Amino acid sequence: MKRILTLLALLALSAGLDFEARAQEIPDSVRTASADTLASAPSDSIAPPVMRRPPAVPLDPIQASSIAQVRLLIRSGEYSGLTWAGGSQYAVVHDKGNSGGIYSFVVYTDSTGIPSSVLAYELEAGRNSKESSLDNEDVVYVPSRRSLFVVSEAQQSIREYDLFGKPTGAQLEVPSAFAKGSIVSGHGFESLAYNESTGLFWTTTEAPLKGEEFHRLQSFRADSLLPAAQFLYEPSPAEVPAEKTKKAKAYVKGLSAMTALDDGRLIVMERELYVPSGRITEMFTGAFSKTSLYEVDPSRSSGELLEKRELLTFYTTALNLANFEGMCLGPTLADGSRLLLLIADSQGGMNGLVGEYLKFIKLRL
Repeated sequence: MKRILTLLALLALSAGLDFEARAQEIPDSVRTASADTLASAPSDSIAPPVMRRPPAVPLDPIQASSIAQVRLLIRSGEYSGLTWAGGSQYAVVHDKGNSGGIYSFVVYTDSTGIPSSVLAYELEAGRNSKESSLDNEDVVYVPSRRSLFVVSEAQQSIREYDLFGKPTGAQLEVPSAFAKGSIVSGHGFESLAYNESTGLFWTTTEAPLKGEEFHRLQSFRADSLLPAAQFLYEPSPAEVPAEKTKKAKAYVKGLSAMTALDDGRLIVMERELYVPSGRITEMFTGAFSKTSLYEVDPSRSSGELLEKRELLTFYTTALNLANFEGMCLGPTLADGSRLLLLIADSQGGMNGLVGEYLKFIKLRL
């Protein structure tokens, strides 16, 4: 494996690419290829923007089914968001990385969505940047601008980066309602979604703002980077009783990711992770995570509070404990369905208890 990675690094250097090999493949059928940077991906790998209004008629319910969950053989990190950039290319953010904390992942899947291998590279601009502690939580690719937007929880900002990971200076104009003083500590901006067909960005906070019981789902226009509409989203109740969370070794709950669809709908991900305190055996036997996906439709909502419909709920335990925080659409599969990818933030591994995972889900839209 070391020889494979060395060969890939030499190929990258000889081609003048702007990343450094940082990871190795998942243990399935191994494919080797000269990986490209995000910047070198062909411009036609994403369909050109088609600006259209969603139809006014009700849509068929989305169907979701799990394909696979794979553990990545890479060093423990805090990968918190990802976005598809065409072909096998994905941009991923590391919430402890410098500047935008942007990595390039190459994810190989077959025509049915079954994964075969994953390679990861850190973009040079972020690695060499002196800007740190931004707590980057999610990323989206904007084909019409050939750029990435990254949401920072520490700054409550959403900034643009080029495909080499350098900031462009542009950013979304965040409403004052999301100012740091309104944020529950440690539960600021966590998610970012974008759809080229609707021309809208979407974001929200991990927990409702101080004194509020609903999340505010905020959209922004891509043509002006200004705020558009805002809707309310009711979070699901916690599974772990409050008295247990206070004594837990680790506990997180909130809205961690969103995905925007061409027809105006959103897929919202809520996750809850619990690790009890005590002996190592108690932690391993009692730890679990719960991840739920919901469908909401702000483009057809009759009111400010969105109705939500559950698509899929799954659990992981100590054998495959995953703290899923990022989500994005991937390519269209052979049967016409879409691939949905989830990425887990291992919080540095937590002494081996939590791993780096990708989960692959099939969507029938």
